[in-house]
Amino acid sequence: MFRFFENLVDPYADYAEQDTPPTRLWPFFRTYSAPFKTVFWVTGVLSVVVAAIEIGLIYYMGRLVDLMDGSPAEVWRSYGTEFIVVALLILIARPAVQAVHVLLLNNAVLPNYGTLFRWRGHRQVLRQSVGWFEDDFAGRIANRIMQTPPAAGEVVFQVFDAISYALAYLIGAAILLTTSDWQLLIPLVAWFALYAVLTQWTIKRVAVASQAASDARSEVTGRVVDSYSNIHSVKMFAHHDREIEYAKGAIENARVTFQKEMRIFTIMDICLVSLNGLLIVGVVGWAFYLWSTGNATVGVVTAATALTLRLNSMTAWIMWALSTFFQQLGVVAEGLETIAQPITLVDDSDAKPLALTDGRVEMRELTHHYGRGSGGLDHVDITVQPGEKIGLIGRSGAGKSTLVKLLLRFYDPEGGRILIDGQDITTVRQDSLRQAIGMVQ
Repeated sequence: MFRFFENLVDPYADYAEQDTPPTRLWPFFRTYSAPFKTVFWVTGVLSVVVAAIEIGLIYYMGRLVDLMDGSPAEVWRSYGTEFIVVALLILIARPAVQAVHVLLLNNAVLPNYGTLFRWRGHRQVLRQSVGWFEDDFAGRIANRIMQTPPAAGEVVFQVFDAISYALAYLIGAAILLTTSDWQLLIPLVAWFALYAVLTQWTIKRVAVASQAASDARSEVTGRVVDSYSNIHSVKMFAHHDREIEYAKGAIENARVTFQKEMRIFTIMDICLVSLNGLLIVGVVGWAFYLWSTGNATVGVVTAATALTLRLNSMTAWIMWALSTFFQQLGVVAEGLETIAQPITLVDDSDAKPLALTDGRVEMRELTHHYGRGSGGLDHVDITVQPGEKIGLIGRSGAGKSTLVKLLLRFYDPEGGRILIDGQDITTVRQDSLRQAIGMVQ
């Protein structure tokens, strides 16, 4: 059973790689979520069904109280079959629906969605040029590749486990109160309006704060990993104290951004408790008043009380789910700064494999300054005959490594050309070029 659901979606299925992937959140999610389209629809429908069943249970508890107005024998004789059917639905149908829902969410979606995100994100980043990697921290890049997939999975989880369920539950609660007595809808609508204002206030701030906190954490990882990766230089030049201060700056920034994020949640929790007090007093108090004036039955009061207490316990969860949803969206948005960057060094659409015959290398008017306008290579002409051995000697920064990187097409030259057996290396496939060149760093 588990294997069936776990294999509903193949996270490693073939897909068309994009040189310019979507940089906005929803188009990006839509592109990556394409293999899950059917599973998402079924999971969303089941979320609504699960919520409807829970609302139905509360409704029936109120009906049960009203039906108890009589002797036990008379009640059982009149409604015994109904009680048995409802009991069977609770014992069999309800667990079955819930089981399929959680199997889809926990076994079909979550493990595969995060895996697909990480797999495609890693493949996309690996296609970037060497220059792209040299312009960033390896630690920050890796951190984004590692933290973005679980954040994306959490976004999907909250959509189907909390948000769709909560919306269906609130609509069902409104319908239930209306069928009991439409006047009970008044305090619920008033509460929901205030709850919506608080939700909007929270979401507006938490998404920005979360992205800033996520970026700060990536900065910490980048600086720490950079220190470890270059430990020989750190130790050789006695840069211990400098590296400590460098890391402390990033760590302190992460602490400050996280503090700002947590302030939002504290304000939200305090306001939510106050709002829920209004909900309980408003709905239950109004139901009690209607009962005292003879306009509502005991069953209506029971259902309204059970529903209100359920909403009271749910609202913190819903707000947490919404906050988590937008918090994780902020993490994903920060990750897209790496994953969704366009691939700039690409093969031409008609690029062919390098046809290696003699191994003659020609560099004509080769110029490369790393975009700085000076330094590096400037109008260099070199010809290496087949079988010839050449040594390049020059001070640090003269361009020796740059020349080799250009030969391997880690960068495209800013000027001039490199030819191998008469073929411009920018017109051949990169993998075939590098397979023909041996290099020891």
